[in-house]
Amino acid sequence: MKIKLNRYLAKLLLIAVIAAFVTNATWGANKKDYQPDPAITAQIAANPQIIHEKLISAMNKLLDNPASLSIIITPYTEYGDKDCIEGRFKKVEVHTSRGQVEKLYLHKADIEFEDVQLDTKKLLEEEKIDPVSMKNINMDVIVKETDMNDFLEAKSKSIKVHKPRIEMLPDRIELSGATKYGMVRVEFWATGKLSVKDGREIQFYASKMKVNRMTMPRSFVGMIVKKINPVLDLEKFPFKLNLREIKVERGQMNFTSYREGSSR
Repeated sequence: MKIKLNRYLAKLLLIAVIAAFVTNATWGANKKDYQPDPAITAQIAANPQIIHEKLISAMNKLLDNPASLSIIITPYTEYGDKDCIEGRFKKVEVHTSRGQVEKLYLHKADIEFEDVQLDTKKLLEEEKIDPVSMKNINMDVIVKETDMNDFLEAKSKSIKVHKPRIEMLPDRIELSGATKYGMVRVEFWATGKLSVKDGREIQFYASKMKVNRMTMPRSFVGMIVKKINPVLDLEKFPFKLNLREIKVERGQMNFTSYREGSSR
C-alpha cells in the first residue's frame, strides 16, 4: 500500500512540475538544420512584441490560466534586432503563481532559459514553445501541502487509497492513509525524507513505518524502501534535467533543478 502511494506521489510531483514547462516542447533539441521561416521572420520584424504575446498565450495554456504570469525577455543587443526576429535571446524568464497541471496547483514556479533560440513558426502559428537550442535551464518550484492533499483526495479512488494525506514538516515527510493489503484493509503511516542521488534520482528514505499502529522493524522498512527506490529516475524522461535539491519545509516542498543544454 505504501509502495503505491509513495511512487505515485513522488512521480506525480516531479512530472507535474516539469510538465508545466515541457508539454508540447522538446527543450534543448539540437536542430542544426533549423532555419527561421522568412514569412514568420517578416511578421516578427513588423511587430517584435508578438514574441512576448505568444509566449504568454502558450504558458497560459500549459498552466491553465494561472493567477499570475510574467515573462521577461532579455535580447542580446536590443529588442527587435536580427537575433530577436529569428527567435534568439540571451535569456527568457518565466515567473508564475497558482498555475495548475492536471488539477495540481503549483504555488510558485520560476524558470530561466539562457542563450535560447525558439522555433518561431511553432510559436506564432501553434502557440507552442519549442526551443531549437539553449545553454542552460534553471527551475525553482514550490508546491504547498494543502494543494497536494486536495489533489490526492481527488485521486483517492484511482490510487486505491482511502483518505490519503501528506504532511510536510521541516526536512521530513509524513504519509498516511488506508488501503487493502490482500483481503484486509489496513491503516499505514510512514515518515522519512526525499533525497537527490547522482543528480537524476529521487530516493525516499523511511525512518519509521507503522501498519495498523504497529511499528515495523528496520529490516522490514529497509526491504520496502529497497523495492520503491528510486521513486523517480530522470533518465527515463525524454528530456534531460539535473535535479539539484528537494527541500521540505513546514507546509511546502521546494524543488530546484539545473540543466546544461546545447550552446548557441
